[in-house]
Amino acid sequence: MILRRVIAHFRKQEWTAIAIDLVIVVLGVVIGIQVSNWNAARVDRERAHGYLERIRDDLDADIAGYRDRLAFWGEVSASGAKGLAYAESGDAGEAAQWDLLRAYFWASQVGAFNLTEATYDELRSAGELGLLGDPRLRDRLASYYTNSKNPALSESPEYRQHVRGLIPLEIQLYLWENCWQNDLSGKQRALACSSPVDEARARGIVDVIRNDTTLMRELRYWMSTMRVAETIGRNYMVLATGLRDAVDARIGDRNPAP
Repeated sequence: MILRRVIAHFRKQEWTAIAIDLVIVVLGVVIGIQVSNWNAARVDRERAHGYLERIRDDLDADIAGYRDRLAFWGEVSASGAKGLAYAESGDAGEAAQWDLLRAYFWASQVGAFNLTEATYDELRSAGELGLLGDPRLRDRLASYYTNSKNPALSESPEYRQHVRGLIPLEIQLYLWENCWQNDLSGKQRALACSSPVDEARARGIVDVIRNDTTLMRELRYWMSTMRVAETIGRNYMVLATGLRDAVDARIGDRNPAP
């Protein structure tokens, strides 16, 4: 319609009308482009908001995971310390031989920690980290997801394999059935349980374990690794909590500066 009007005005040499029509056309194009840009920016903000909410949920999952693993690693460390103390001193104190046998077995447990990083990986793979805006937040997230993968958090020690080769299978099966608990989220806990064998048999197995010098060296190494894992876990739980708070602040600003 505008084109027909311009042609008609041109034929009549109505220059003022032609100028007005051209201005209208240019303004229409400019406004259309601006509206399109506004819509695209709104869509990007909504997508960024959705990603930030998912990253916050991932960080919440990591914080809960660190908290659980710290409790778990603490139990494993306490069991290993009990077994090492008995191996080195020969003094069981008030501990029954069955308790020591359980301690040697429980010290072999592992609880690997794995980051919840599906959302960050999705953003990185799609080349859309820029959606998050704040460069400092992007750098903090990149550092967190890159540096948190410490091997101490997922190591499986030689002690685990060797001590389980010394404990009779029927006792290990009893321990799994009656002295251990886990769920679908990966949480593990040791449970108090009565002994399926008498103290004499338990003592015989414990003596084989504690007198194996190679095995005790492996246990010392594993306990040292557990201490490292606990330190790293605490540090990264603090880091994840700070990041979660920063993401929360970003989410709270519905129209953040890029």
